[in-house]
Amino acid sequence: MNSSHFKLLQLFIALICGWFLFTSNSYASQISAPLSQSVSQSNQSLTPIKVQINWNHQYQFAGFYAAIKNGYYQQAGLDVSIRDWKPGVSVADEVVSGNADFGVGKGRMIVDYAQGKPLKLIMASFQFSPLVLLAHEPVNDLSEFSGKSVMYDGGFQIESLLSKANAEVSNSIKVLKATGNIQDFVDKEVDFYAAYGTNEPSRLKQKGVPFYILDPKTYGVQTYGDFLVTSKKMAELRPGLVKAFKDASIKGWQYAITHQEDTVDFIMQNYSVVKSRDDMLAEAKATTQYVKTGTVPIGSIHAAKLLASAATARELKMINQAELDNLNINDFIFDDSKSLFTPEELEYLKANPVIKLASDRNWAPLEFEDPKSGFSGISADYFKLFEKKLGVQFQPVYLDSWDNVLKEAKRGELDVFSCAVETPERSQYMRFTEPYLSFPMALASKDMISFADKYSQLEGYTIAVVKGYWTEELMATQYPGVKLLKVDGVNEGLSAVLDGRADGYLGNLAVINYTLHKYGLEGLRIVGQFSERFELAIGVQKDNPILFSVIQKTLKLISQEQRDEIFNRWVRFELVNKLNPKQLLQIFIPVFVIVLSLLLLLLVYAYQKRQQKAYINEIHELSFASEINVKTLKILWSSASFAKLSGYTQEEMVGMPYLNLSWKSLEDEQIHRIYKLLTSGHSWNGEMHAKTKAGGEYWVELTLTPNKNLFGKVTTVLATRTDITDKKRIELLSITDELTGLYNRRHYNEVIERELRRAKREHYSLSLAMLDIDFFKMVNDSYGHPFGDQVLKDIAKQLTLSFNRGNDFVFRVGGEEFIVISSFESESKFVEHLHCLLESVQGLQIENKKAPFKVITISIGGLYLEADKELTEEDILKYLDQELYLAKENGRNRLEMHSFSEE
Repeated sequence: MNSSHFKLLQLFIALICGWFLFTSNSYASQISAPLSQSVSQSNQSLTPIKVQINWNHQYQFAGFYAAIKNGYYQQAGLDVSIRDWKPGVSVADEVVSGNADFGVGKGRMIVDYAQGKPLKLIMASFQFSPLVLLAHEPVNDLSEFSGKSVMYDGGFQIESLLSKANAEVSNSIKVLKATGNIQDFVDKEVDFYAAYGTNEPSRLKQKGVPFYILDPKTYGVQTYGDFLVTSKKMAELRPGLVKAFKDASIKGWQYAITHQEDTVDFIMQNYSVVKSRDDMLAEAKATTQYVKTGTVPIGSIHAAKLLASAATARELKMINQAELDNLNINDFIFDDSKSLFTPEELEYLKANPVIKLASDRNWAPLEFEDPKSGFSGISADYFKLFEKKLGVQFQPVYLDSWDNVLKEAKRGELDVFSCAVETPERSQYMRFTEPYLSFPMALASKDMISFADKYSQLEGYTIAVVKGYWTEELMATQYPGVKLLKVDGVNEGLSAVLDGRADGYLGNLAVINYTLHKYGLEGLRIVGQFSERFELAIGVQKDNPILFSVIQKTLKLISQEQRDEIFNRWVRFELVNKLNPKQLLQIFIPVFVIVLSLLLLLLVYAYQKRQQKAYINEIHELSFASEINVKTLKILWSSASFAKLSGYTQEEMVGMPYLNLSWKSLEDEQIHRIYKLLTSGHSWNGEMHAKTKAGGEYWVELTLTPNKNLFGKVTTVLATRTDITDKKRIELLSITDELTGLYNRRHYNEVIERELRRAKREHYSLSLAMLDIDFFKMVNDSYGHPFGDQVLKDIAKQLTLSFNRGNDFVFRVGGEEFIVISSFESESKFVEHLHCLLESVQGLQIENKKAPFKVITISIGGLYLEADKELTEEDILKYLDQELYLAKENGRNRLEMHSFSEE
């Protein structure tokens, strides 16, 4: 065979593979049962609904007004009225008491729920809160709240910010209840005024009133905005009504953000608005970014983000630890799926937390018992989705054979057939849902049967079938001329064909294909398919109509995408038809094959290039990617997702120095280490603390991957990220000392181990110090423990000011004992820095009259670990403790450094 013929053969084979891949995928999509949902329209009279808002009528509530304007609520059978807000109104109390059916409240709703108010969270109008404080003067430090007045109406963000400020002020903060009148701020009746960034700032600009914005997000306070809630009672008794209200409200928001002027005019014509049309239009423009954020669906809420808000509330003592521990976030969130069920059906699910399944332990990939994973297969994946939607457990019951499972189900001992064909016999005691899976009947043989597409062709042959399967009932009742070999399982049936006990095995195509590959049963092939199909459904005991209704409804909730995903996870058809030579000659004419294969190859190549580009773009968006110029360290391009995360536009990101995005300035030494690693062609991975354009903070897990040109030189770096902000917030609670805000002893044990490994890997020095407050017992004895606690906070603050670089760590490891981990380029510079720390602490002039220096001082034991010097964690603590002891013995208020040259 010459090379040209060989290439033609290659093209022919490529075409065959491509054709079968295409047809198998198409075929797979055909046999996965389609999902059809029907929506019934009610002709009942409209149900009156009252909605309590938490501020004056304005564009903040535009989605609800738009749903009224366009009749979305009326179409859902609801007559909605929006109740005016008045100072002092508690949205949570109005909803719980029944004065209002729904309420729009601030982020504090999670605190109300944690403290026991029976609320259900339906959606969040704003994906992040626009709530800010307006000030007459710029604020550089929270201590500037001392003695000032703040007017607000219970916003979680404001309460959190004030809780932080209370720890910093010398005079208490005056809190005033909001009146809803911006004139209070204009007339300087208050120092700080809670406002929405979408609203009051633009109004003040038009009035020419100077102001400054203090955003809680700058201080790490963040949550959703404008929670839509209802009472637990309403959600449980009328879930369908709640779901209908939610859907209509989301539809209203979709209209409002695309028809801003129409919505503004409707609000102004029908409600008492306290601002101008221009103000309303400005608010509308600003509001859109909070409601519609990228590809996140309007109204979305995620349990992790809510949990992070709850953790912040605990940190700020808005809730206690017990309330946080008992918090069930998933129970707080309204479950849409329950809206389809009647009160009787919901009561049934509560009373029956475990439902028994009649399952086949040896029918892979449809359902089987996996030694490690338990109930597995296509059917199992469906019932795992059912469990999530219904809150019950489906417990598979296995017996030694499917035939015995059938007998148990017939006696009523098992509630549900998880995956079965509806037959006349089974229909006597089971009621079946619509089929959710459909597979061809197929015949597997060795060489006794060449091809068959009619059952009559099997007469005279011995065909293996599983006892109790539909195939046994079908063949026994309709084709008595076929000899049946009844077996206990598919594997046994196929083995019977291999060892000659049977001429063929008749069964489900997907099961045959899966079993052949799993057990390596070589020598068997599919030699026939038949018009009958395995129409697989879920069967429920006939005397249990409530459960049947629940199962049927839940099955309809499974989307086509979910069905396809489950199907493709388990089923891979390689060849489903046996084609005879005549058919092959009719289909594959050599000249046609060559021409078509060339065209297909070109099309596939072009398609793959487009798909590759689209895939890469999608990956870049999912990973918050950007590219950095190695020489200038400036951003060359940014994904839309990373620009949004950072608060900039993509255009603003281009040309920006990448290091400007860091929360703290990175040390030159650290930058140099990473730069050296990247330019040598190695990747770098680590956590980074970053800041947004507005001054907020976020955390990412950052991966830097160098890109080389044709000459092998690194020219650019691809940066990809995972947003770990919520994770870091929750982690921070477990690694932070509650009194001082410093890291605790537990975190020290983690960090020292990590830093020692990194120092060894990246070959750099470590600088460590152990500090102790001198005569601290005298402080507590003379001035009391509250004063002692304040001393600890003051020292912690001074330590944070002294060690505030990106690679500095400060820990409180005991009562008045602290440890610092840092890095300095030389021991002399570290010593100089520690002496400055001694002076700065003494310079605080914190009174301690019974001590020798009459003021608070500290003693320090230091250790400078050169890059080539390796010590264990135990050795480090030994040296630090030894030097701290010497500092105390030699008079205190001094530093003692360990020198390895003396050893």
